[in-house]
Amino acid sequence: MPYRGVIFDLYGTLIDGWDLSQSRDRTAELSAALRAPLEPFQELMERTYTERATAALGDLPAMLLELCRRIGHSPAPADLERAARLRVEQFRSVLSQPREETPSLLATLRDRGLRVGVISDSSSETPEIWPTLGWAAPIETALFSWTEKLRKPAPELYRKALVRLGLQAAEALYIGDGGSHELSGAEACGLRALRICHHPGDPEAHLQFDPDLAWHGTEIGTLTEALGVIS
Repeated sequence: MPYRGVIFDLYGTLIDGWDLSQSRDRTAELSAALRAPLEPFQELMERTYTERATAALGDLPAMLLELCRRIGHSPAPADLERAARLRVEQFRSVLSQPREETPSLLATLRDRGLRVGVISDSSSETPEIWPTLGWAAPIETALFSWTEKLRKPAPELYRKALVRLGLQAAEALYIGDGGSHELSGAEACGLRALRICHHPGDPEAHLQFDPDLAWHGTEIGTLTEALGVIS
């Protein structure tokens, strides 16, 4: 059966996202805006990813307030508002810079009549900013863990993306960097998975939660290599 569509991961795949050092720098900026002690705030941010990415802590202001509460800090309302604005802008900056090959690849897939989707583990900032991203226009449907209240590799995410795109599992490729056990999750749902390795040999080059270390399959070095697989 020929491929009729592609479902992409977002961070580490269509965009670079942050590496570990950049992520910690952004957290330090957020901590300073909240006037919260850095070390406990940093540690809490790193171990509450699933809660933040599945809406368990609520929207952005509620999430920041809860994190502060857990470390015994009470931010002033003005500090909380400033920190929420800062966090959105931090994400807007990274989301507005797709990888160099991403816009042309997405346009090529659209022009060839392939269906295109995204599944991304992300906190509330990403779905808020997503509709403003011009480069993402060829993407027909995007599922975010915060909106769906589920993280990859939940089968419901893959199945919902397929339904929205009008595809059978065997008709779709899944392409991701391997975080969140997304590749094995895609294959368990019947999709073929490809791992994108933008920075081979440099595990610190981008931030990755729950890497799919046990997965072994086809790897590509650039997104445009996926066109060869589709063909």
